[in-house]
Formats: sequence, C-alpha cells, structure tokens
Amino acid sequence: MGGNVRVRKHAGFLYIVMLFSTVLAVEMVGCSSAEEATVETNDVDQATTQNREFEHDKAVQHFVDGSLYELKGEYARAVLEYQDALRYEKDHAIYFALSKSYSHLNKHSLAIDAGKEAVRLAPDKLEYRRSLAEVYVAAFEMDSAAVEYEDIVKRDSNNIDSWYKLARLYQSRKPLKALEVYEQITERFGDEWDVLVRIAELYSSMGQVEKAISAMQKMTAIDPGNVELKRTLAQTLVRAQRYDDALAIYTDLRELDPDNLDYLGEVATVLLLKKEYSKAAELYDLILERDSVSIDVKLRIGEVYFAQLEKDSTLIPLAQALFERIRDKHAEDWRPYWFLGAIGAISKNDSLSVPNFGKVTELASWNADGWVYLSSVFMQENKYQEVVTVLESAINVLPDDFQVNLYLGVAYYRLGRNADAVQALEHAREIDSKDMRAITQLALVYDGMMMYEESDKIYEEALKIDPNNHLVLNNYGYSLADRGFELERCLEMAKKAVEAQPDNPAYLDTIGWIYYRLSEYEDAAKYVEMAIGKGEVNAVVHEHLGDIYYMLDDKEQALVRWKRALELDGDNSALRDKIARGTL
Repeated sequence: MGGNVRVRKHAGFLYIVMLFSTVLAVEMVGCSSAEEATVETNDVDQATTQNREFEHDKAVQHFVDGSLYELKGEYARAVLEYQDALRYEKDHAIYFALSKSYSHLNKHSLAIDAGKEAVRLAPDKLEYRRSLAEVYVAAFEMDSAAVEYEDIVKRDSNNIDSWYKLARLYQSRKPLKALEVYEQITERFGDEWDVLVRIAELYSSMGQVEKAISAMQKMTAIDPGNVELKRTLAQTLVRAQRYDDALAIYTDLRELDPDNLDYLGEVATVLLLKKEYSKAAELYDLILERDSVSIDVKLRIGEVYFAQLEKDSTLIPLAQALFERIRDKHAEDWRPYWFLGAIGAISKNDSLSVPNFGKVTELASWNADGWVYLSSVFMQENKYQEVVTVLESAINVLPDDFQVNLYLGVAYYRLGRNADAVQALEHAREIDSKDMRAITQLALVYDGMMMYEESDKIYEEALKIDPNNHLVLNNYGYSLADRGFELERCLEMAKKAVEAQPDNPAYLDTIGWIYYRLSEYEDAAKYVEMAIGKGEVNAVVHEHLGDIYYMLDDKEQALVRWKRALELDGDNSALRDKIARGTL
C-alpha cells in the first residue's frame, strides 16, 4: 500500500506540474499562434517557417523544464532553463519567470533587469509590475517600487491592495505623500480600519492633532466597543486641549471600569490642566491613599504637577506637599528627594533644595545629576568653595563623569585655583572632546594664566568644530585683540558674535575694545556705551570706556569711568595709579 500511495502522489504532482506548465506555455505562445494563423502558407518560405517553429518549440520545452524546476524549488536550475529559452525566443513570460527565480536566489539586480524587460514587452500585465515592485522592495529600492505601484493603481484603480502597499512605501520616507494615498483609499473604498490607523498615526506624529482625532473618531464608529481606542482618543483630545471632550470619553470609560486607577489618574490630570486644582487633588488623593499603588504611579502623578510649575508657580505648595507625602511613604527611594530638590531650586528655596539634593547623593551616589544639581544651588549664589566641596566628593564616586569634571573645573577657576581647573577641564575634554563648554572654559583658564600658546591652540580647534560659535568668537577675538594680534580678524569674529547676540554686553564690550585697538575711537565708544546701557557690567568695561574717552580727549569723563571701575574693583592698584596720574 505504501508504494501505491507514493505512486499516486507522484502522479498527482506530475499532473499539477503539467497543468501549470501548459498554462504558462499557452501564455507564452499565444501571440505566435495568432500570428501564424494569419499567414498564408503559400506566401511563406517553408524553411523559414520550419526554423521558426523549431525555435519556438525549443523555447517552450526549456520554459516548461524551467517551470518544473521552479515548482520543486530548484531555482538555479530553473534560471538556466529560462536563459536557454530566451536564446530561442524573447518572450515576456520567460523574462517574468526568470525574474521570479532570480528573486528567490536573492539576486535582486538580475531579477530587476529581467522584470523590467517583462514589463517593457507586456506593459499592461499588472502581475509583472507587482512582481517587479516586490523585487525592488527586497532590494531596498523603495522609490522604484513606488513608481510601479503608482502605475498599477493608475491602470487598475480598484486594486485596494496595491493602493495600500503604495501608501506603506511612502509612510516612513514621505509621510505627506503617504497621507495623500491613504486619503484616496478612504475616498474610493470607504473607511477601512487599517487605513484609518495609519492616518491617525501619521497625523499624530506630524503634530496635526485635530486630523488624527478625526481619524480616530471614524475608527470608533467602526468599532464602538474598543476601549483602548477610546482611551487613546481621549488622550489625543487632551493634547489638542479639548479637555471637556476628553472628560466625556473618560466618563464613559469609568462607567465601564470604575476601579481603573489609570482612568482616574488621567481624569485628574485633565482637571489639573483645566486649573481645577481642588477637584484634581481629590482624585489624586483617592489614588495615593491606596496601599496597592506603586511608587512609580505616585511619581507619575507628581510629575504632572511638576510639569505645570513653569506655567503656574501657584502650584508649588501643592507639588511640594505631594512629593513630601510620597517621600514619607518611600523614604529609601531617591526620586521624591530629587523632585523636592528641584522644586526648591525653582522656588529659590535653599532650605528645601540643599537637603533634598544632598539626600539624593546619599541614596543614589551613582547619579551624577544629584551631585551636579546640588552644586548648582551653590554656583548660582557664587559660593564656589561649597561647589568644590560637593564636587570633590562626587569625583571620588564618579571620576569619569563629564559634568562633574566640567563644573568642578569652573569652580576651581572662579576660586583662582587655575592649575586644578586645568586638570579637571582637561579630563572633561578627554571624556568628551567635542563639548564646547569644556573647550571654551579651558581656553579661558589658559588665557588667564597667560599660557597663550595653549589657549590659542584650543580656540583654533574649537573654531574647526563650530566656526560660528559666538562664545568662542568673542573670547578668542578679545584675547588676540588685547595682545594686539590679528586685529582685522578679531573684528570679523566680534561682528559675528554681536550678530548672534546683539544684546550681550560682553560681546558689545569686546567689539568696542577691538575698535579701540584699531584707533577707531568713535566706534569704540558707541559699542562700549551700548554695553553699559544693557545693564550691570564689571569694572573692566567701565575702565575700557574711560580709556576710550581719554583718547577722545574727554579727560573728565575718563576719570568718571575710571573711578566707577575702582568702586567695583577696589583692589586694582594699577587703576588707582591711573586715576592718580589722570592719564593712561
């Protein structure tokens, strides 16, 4: 019996192969038969006719043999047969079959060539175009694939599958084009779920929230019981600031699942955004009171409050109380302390920020942000020794953290510890050689130490990285000009810096000082006066203006400015001597 079964299977296989091959052969030879039927035998050279019939028969035989190999998955042997078939007859069906076999062998370039020839010979056969498009996709030639699908939908506008594939091809690379195709699909075929999903995703990613909402509303009409879709729609309505519409959907969702804390939290968030703070607080309290609620959920609630602080500072007490409540319940988790420290920094409350950031450094010493934020509180108050104390402790834990080394270097520089500043800043540059903050600060330290070869080298490297960096242009231009070097180049650098930040008093002083060095005193006075007019400036700027007035032969005003400079820098003995002399 086993033998008979195998025989029947083999016979069935041959039957299918022969049926398939016959269909392909008819496809291939149809035109030839029609052509021969129109020719009168008496008018055709018998030898030519016989040769043509011989070549056609050979082409058909190789084509059938190739089809048999293709059905068995022996694509390399199929290719050889199809190539032999083409020696006898250049037929579109052979090129099509050859393209498919090449594609199976991952020889995409050859598959494309054969597929293009099939399409050229039979441009109306959409099957050939679809196959060629698929080969293009396999070869990652998406634009070429899109061209084929564009042609297919022009020839057969009712083929929704081709429309959909065309849109998907455009989606990641040409979203606007994809949307155009998706919209055509909905116009031709009505609202399709998968198409509406894509439309909603695209509009949402492009920030066109109202159009995304419209697509999702159509989806809810198709599937009104889809809870996750309704929730997504509600969240999108919140993005569009359509708070009442979102609350209406959340009301329906909560009726279906009244114990769902996610819904409760999202409703509270909407109320918070509507500035209905007391109602929001009541709902948040319901969540926070539950022992089963994790700290992550609680922190997400707190983050909603925290995110609103920049817009509404009146929320600071509420946010602080909320995080203190979380902290008291989860005293060993560093995150509530971090938020409390940040709230203290925002409200300029050192008694809140310092102890809480300090607790972060205890509980999460690995977290560089804790150390940096703690030091930044002291940095803002010019308490550089406290900054150094904090960051030297951080260095023991995080010796290779970029920010710790950077800010430690800045603090050392402000304390006049230039050698220590160089060491910290050089290490910061080793960690991140492209960061302009470390580069400019290190160059400034070397400049202050009068190590000009080192500072000039760093400034030149910085300009290679970012030729338009206004801070580098300003600092380097001032340094060179103060030494009397490359004044014309200094002026060009200063002009670019001022163009980037026209209200920066330091930049205005720099360009004014360069004009002074160029002996263009009127322009020098104009810019330095502008610098002083922008607000508080240091003693150097006032001294610069005094020097300029002196060169403009206004000695009275020169003394006024020098004396103002001395008020700001009482330890400047050279300035005191200048005033005593009444001359430069």
